[in-house]
Amino acid sequence: MSTSRALAALSLVFTIAASHAFAQDAATPVTTDAKSLPAETAKSDIKYVLAGGYAHFFNTDFDSGGGTVEVDRGFGSLDISSAPTAEYAWNLGFAWEGSWYGFDDGGTLATAAGGKPWDAVQSIVISPGASFKLDDHWRLSTMFLLQFAGENDADAFDSAAYGGVVAASYAFSKEFVLGGGVLAMSRIEDDVLIVPQIIIDWRPCEEFRLSNFAGPEAFPGGAGLEGIWVMSKTYELAVGGRYTYRRFRLSEDASTSSGVGTDEGLPIWIRATMRAECGARIDLIGGVQVLGTMQLSDSSGHRLADADVEAAPFLGVFFSWTY
Repeated sequence: MSTSRALAALSLVFTIAASHAFAQDAATPVTTDAKSLPAETAKSDIKYVLAGGYAHFFNTDFDSGGGTVEVDRGFGSLDISSAPTAEYAWNLGFAWEGSWYGFDDGGTLATAAGGKPWDAVQSIVISPGASFKLDDHWRLSTMFLLQFAGENDADAFDSAAYGGVVAASYAFSKEFVLGGGVLAMSRIEDDVLIVPQIIIDWRPCEEFRLSNFAGPEAFPGGAGLEGIWVMSKTYELAVGGRYTYRRFRLSEDASTSSGVGTDEGLPIWIRATMRAECGARIDLIGGVQVLGTMQLSDSSGHRLADADVEAAPFLGVFFSWTY
């Protein structure tokens, strides 16, 4: 898949693994005023969101060259954020993702690698951020991103990428927030990624919501864009999708020593959510990933092989606890 194709899809949704708090801060109506809270409440009003999840992408074929692949992914995150004051709010996010790839012995990537292209890949993201009230409608949101992504034995320094997001949002009302911004992120052995960002949270009626940050907390980068049927305060159903982009360093003892792997795709899903009054939430997700592609590069980022991946069904379960 070409870079231009990936960027076009990436521009539609927030796809780099970052905290939900960024989108939530950006979409928070700026009429919130913490000064109206009792002093003892405001001092202790720090929110913690602990979340995790698992998704299995079922075995599927490569479009050409033979071979198959399946992926198991685990997710975990912790987000700490302050309540918005009249002037600002801050947050600090930590996110982890583990991907365990199951390649068979055939295929274009395996041939280029002289064996399995890669095995288990870990990603850790640290994301401090802050948002600032500009006036009664405008809010400015910023976030720094530091990511380490690679196989278990990959060099940590060579697995690092960093960047940030700046966005502005306008609250037309409590039911409609719209905004935009830009994400700039370095990539392992590749050019800097610069992606336009869209922020939307629109609830034209009690039963319907259109949003790009309402999905499972531990899902990396938020939930993309979802149309949501709000059945009650407890239950909701949603249909959504988002483009994902993963680039990671391979281990020094891999078939392609210290090489670089890339995994892209467009998951489209149906989500069922249940919320409890204690702050717990459970999400069940089922769907299919399309437009998949994987690429193997050498240690300098020069492409060795790539292969398109056929549609892959997937199932996932996520949980979170807000306190």
